[in-house]
Amino acid sequence: MNEEKKRHILIIDDDEMIQRLFGAKLSKEGFEPLYAHDGETGREMARRFIPSLILLDIRMPGTDGFALANRLKEETETKEIPLAFLTNEDLSLEAEKWMRDIGITDYFHKSMDLNEFVNKVKKIIGIDGGPQP
Repeated sequence: MNEEKKRHILIIDDDEMIQRLFGAKLSKEGFEPLYAHDGETGREMARRFIPSLILLDIRMPGTDGFALANRLKEETETKEIPLAFLTNEDLSLEAEKWMRDIGITDYFHKSMDLNEFVNKVKKIIGIDGGPQP
């Protein structure tokens, strides 16, 4: 039996339109998107589902993306999950360095091409885009 486990991608963003846009593209590509509207909900979902990747907005009410990323990378249950920012921000060189120093794999600009987005997601989680064995 060759039943492939669905790969969960957790999108933590307070903008429902962004969640729907990126989630629909991920779903079309065979991923199972999970959604959280704030940092605390996202943290709990990450601990419960252990997704293949967490996409994290930087600017959210309450806990911002940088603080949440720090917490996720410090906690035993979530520290090995790849994190990537999904943002409208143009990150400074200092922010990019800090991001990499705490273990954030990459960041995606919300205006990027969705096919390029999916290709980068696949690369982060170790799918080359070709047929899976």
